[in-house]
Amino acid sequence: MFKNKKKIEKNKQKNKQSYIILKKLLPYMRPYKNRLIMALISMSIVSLLTGILAYIVKPLINDIFVSKSFEELILIPLLVIAIFIAKGIFYYMESYYTGYVGQNIIKNIRNDVYKSIVNLPVTKLNKIPTGVFIARITYDVNLIQHTVSNALSAIAKDILTIIVLLAVIFYMDFYLAIAVFILFPMAIIPVSLLGKKTRKTSIDTQNEMGNITKFLDETISNLRIVKAYNMQKFEIGRFKKLSDRLYRFLIRITKIKGITVPFVELVGGIAVSAIIFLGGLQVIKYGYSPGSFFSFLTAILLLYEPVKSLSRLNNNLQEGIAASSRVFEIMEDNFEDISKGESLPKNIERLQIKNLYFSYNKENGFDLKNINLDAEKGKIIAIVGRSGAGKSTLSMLIPGFYIPDEGEILINGKNINLYSLKEIRDNISYVSQQVSLFNESVKFNIAYGASFENQNINHNHSIDKENIKKHNSGKYNGVNSDMIINAAKLAYAHNFIINLPEGYDTLVDESGLRLSGGEKQRILMARAFLKNAPILILDEATASLDNESERHIQEALFNLCRDKIAIVIAHRLSTVKKADNIYVMENGEIVEQGNHEELIEIDGIYKNLLIKQMQ
Repeated sequence: MFKNKKKIEKNKQKNKQSYIILKKLLPYMRPYKNRLIMALISMSIVSLLTGILAYIVKPLINDIFVSKSFEELILIPLLVIAIFIAKGIFYYMESYYTGYVGQNIIKNIRNDVYKSIVNLPVTKLNKIPTGVFIARITYDVNLIQHTVSNALSAIAKDILTIIVLLAVIFYMDFYLAIAVFILFPMAIIPVSLLGKKTRKTSIDTQNEMGNITKFLDETISNLRIVKAYNMQKFEIGRFKKLSDRLYRFLIRITKIKGITVPFVELVGGIAVSAIIFLGGLQVIKYGYSPGSFFSFLTAILLLYEPVKSLSRLNNNLQEGIAASSRVFEIMEDNFEDISKGESLPKNIERLQIKNLYFSYNKENGFDLKNINLDAEKGKIIAIVGRSGAGKSTLSMLIPGFYIPDEGEILINGKNINLYSLKEIRDNISYVSQQVSLFNESVKFNIAYGASFENQNINHNHSIDKENIKKHNSGKYNGVNSDMIINAAKLAYAHNFIINLPEGYDTLVDESGLRLSGGEKQRILMARAFLKNAPILILDEATASLDNESERHIQEALFNLCRDKIAIVIAHRLSTVKKADNIYVMENGEIVEQGNHEELIEIDGIYKNLLIKQMQ
């Protein structure tokens, strides 16, 4: 008894969830209501013509084959041709309008899913594997597309066709129609049970698809590591296990779908046999006209296809509802409202960090403890320390990727929480230690994210007009080609770029694999120089550079930072010797502070790190 109550409650919850999800899809349909109305009108006409086809079987049998009327022999075939022509026209209109609406709904959902993923805070992005996001926007949205395309057509057209044919059936013979209704639930109840099983299996299948996508994203992007350690067989084995699990779920869905259609056909066959027996009895015993009976039978046979279609649709709906629940879960997650807050002042003079504490996981204690830092315009601040000291974590708090647990970050004496994230990030040129480029041209990667309000780069280099003409054309993404080249020259990237096959138009392949680590870093530096924001944060941005390139970029950096707040995070201390103030971090705390000479005199961690790097 308790099990039944639990089952009933579970079914209620599922039905409620289905209703909620379908309700969420409605706003995507509203903009296309006029086309939906046109589709509905077309469907209605197609359904009506299907009913007329069933009905004209009566005069076809009685007037031609029984009464042998030559006049009817001419008219009825012409009428049938006219019906099929009209049906074809309206069927095309129905297909076009439902297809148009369906594709637009899916396009908008796909765009919204991507928008939601992009706007998720970094804290959330770190918790969900990339593969899961890819699965949502590809596999899950494709399932919704399949469901919507079928549902828009089948729910309206098939139901309308069933209604019209049922009207014909009841008009032709009320008692035989009642017999059909007695047999009808025999198909509906089992199909409904199979649909519930489909939904559960579909959820499991989608989870496994997410695991496979995640696995592929990790292994394919790290294939060089896999090969370097001869782990090909191991990774092939891991993929096989995941593939086998997915296969089992897909086979289960295949079995359910395979059972559904034959079952409906069996029930349909039994129903048709019963109707032939009852109808034949009426013709033989009670003078029922053959035309009426065959017209009734034709309507029943025509009724079979839309009923079978609806039975298949139930499985598709369950899959689509399961996919929709996962997609809407992401779309309804908390996202960053980057526009909320005040505008930053035009002149940013000072950035301060006061008594800051931060933890990725509070149970493990604080990763940053009592951080105090002061950076002024025109001065370069350096943060150094061993790996894992907390340098990069601190750099990610300034653009608002994470929020401090305690303390505050101030710009011109005002807490950055009062400013909009858009304003903060527009005014920061951030170069991460993670060197990654887009699979686009070199100039696209340099111009990416450039703030077009701050394009006053100090042009100390002469411009090679011939190279500009050869490797660039006009403006790119609103940025003048001269600006892109000057930024590249400041980053000492111009010389290697013009030697690429198509210069600045050369396509950088996935992850920048055709470029060396140093070349990629110089492109990222050029991007930061082009943006020319008042706050510059370089997180291990020169780690992959050779000594000569590093020395040149240091010179450019010091020239560029005369009117900026610059924070340079470095493991290699040669990068920061000329910094105005150096903060030394150890275990999430600032343990030493001063310029290069002052820290040497302290004879502490900084000096020890310097000696080790010189050895």
